[in-house]
Amino acid sequence: MRVKGSITIYISLIFSVILALIAGSLQSVRTAYARVLTAAAAEQGMYSVFSRFDRKLLEEYELFFLDGGCGTGEWNPGNLYQTAEDTAAWILGEGNQILDGFSSGLTLESGSITSYTLATDNDGEAFFREVCEAMKQNLGTYGIQQLSEKLKDQENVWDAQKEQNEIGDSGQSVESYEQALEEAEKQKEQETENSGEEAADTETPDAPQEETENFVNPIEVIRKVQKMGILSLVLPSGGSLPNQAADLSKFASQRSLQEGLQVIYTDWEVEFVDKLLQNEYLLWKFPCYTDHQDTKGLQCQVEYAIGGKESDMENLKAVAGQLLAAREAANVVHILSNAEKRSQVNAMAAAIASAVALPIAAGVISAALIACWAFAESVLDVRELLDGGKIALVKNASSWQLSLENLPKILDGLDSLRKSSDHGLSYKDYLRILLLKENSSQINGRTIDLVEHNMRTRLEVPGFRMDQCISSMEIAFSLDYGKQSFEIVREYGYGTEV
Repeated sequence: MRVKGSITIYISLIFSVILALIAGSLQSVRTAYARVLTAAAAEQGMYSVFSRFDRKLLEEYELFFLDGGCGTGEWNPGNLYQTAEDTAAWILGEGNQILDGFSSGLTLESGSITSYTLATDNDGEAFFREVCEAMKQNLGTYGIQQLSEKLKDQENVWDAQKEQNEIGDSGQSVESYEQALEEAEKQKEQETENSGEEAADTETPDAPQEETENFVNPIEVIRKVQKMGILSLVLPSGGSLPNQAADLSKFASQRSLQEGLQVIYTDWEVEFVDKLLQNEYLLWKFPCYTDHQDTKGLQCQVEYAIGGKESDMENLKAVAGQLLAAREAANVVHILSNAEKRSQVNAMAAAIASAVALPIAAGVISAALIACWAFAESVLDVRELLDGGKIALVKNASSWQLSLENLPKILDGLDSLRKSSDHGLSYKDYLRILLLKENSSQINGRTIDLVEHNMRTRLEVPGFRMDQCISSMEIAFSLDYGKQSFEIVREYGYGTEV
């Protein structure tokens, strides 16, 4: 009996150890399952929140952002957390149909939003990245490469023309001409006072005087034209003058913005390709003057991104002024590089010098005449662009529009003298170059303004604010499982990995 008894005790001891191992294993599995279920609940809660992205913003502007105001215009992130908590609680409770009893006792005690990033944080970095991503999806790698090479070439030509013009500084040419005229008038008055009637006898004889009276000095004509309003010169006949305006104080770039929680502010660099994508997005999603879109808000929206003024008229005027200056520089370069045109200028300058009795100022008059001719040609250029035509970035004899003889008749030929160049650049092409010259951060801020403006006006979401649009968020949950406590933190963001 003692032998049988010893065997029973031994087996009992072995079974107790085995049962302890099984119980420990079951508890370990239960705990592991509770951890997995906790992670799943937290992630599902985040997905539930971020699935509520702004539909209108996505459909209209290809942007993924979560409205922190939930459509009310009032900042209330508590609603977003409640959505995440309700989803997590459902997963932990009645939503858990598999092994529900196996994980009983797992309860969500508390939680909070620990950080979030808004579209406007860090100078709108999140907004900028989404814009670039939208354009990458739209253009593709090949399209981006081709556009990049094309714009780099155009930018180099643009800069070279500007530098060449600055060497001669055509803007000073007319001023030098005016100073020469003033000095000549003073000298004549002084000679008249000193010599009396003798000075009058030395004036131009009768026959040349008739020629002088019939001669029209084109420089004087252009001086008067330059004092006219720029829009009256460059807007084509029959073209409508945009008159919409907006209150800039309500724009995101002008007001105090809501800031994210626990956001790390860093300096971010913008590469050439990123800037190119940013500008293409503007031209893709927002109208300019030549689109002739009848919107409830601003109509010249691309021009706003460049000018930053409160009205369409002011923005169009700012862009037209930049185009006029750029085209004038290009046209001066063409005149100086063309021997035939230089010869015509010198001949006309000699005639003007004779007419104004300033033979020694022929050089100054020649420079002023070049500046005036280039300016008048530029007026025709910009007028043609705004009428939907094309103008060559680098002029040649065939793409040149205004002859020197027609220079005094510029106001009568604003429409009849201009022509489109088949291989030239359109108004939008020139806008691309202007945008390339602007500060990327400033353009980004004004693009945010335009999205916000259009959401409020055209898309009829009056309380919409870009500084309430959430790009990423982090939520922490605390859970109890018997005597154990779990802490889990999950982060999610559009365009970023969890």
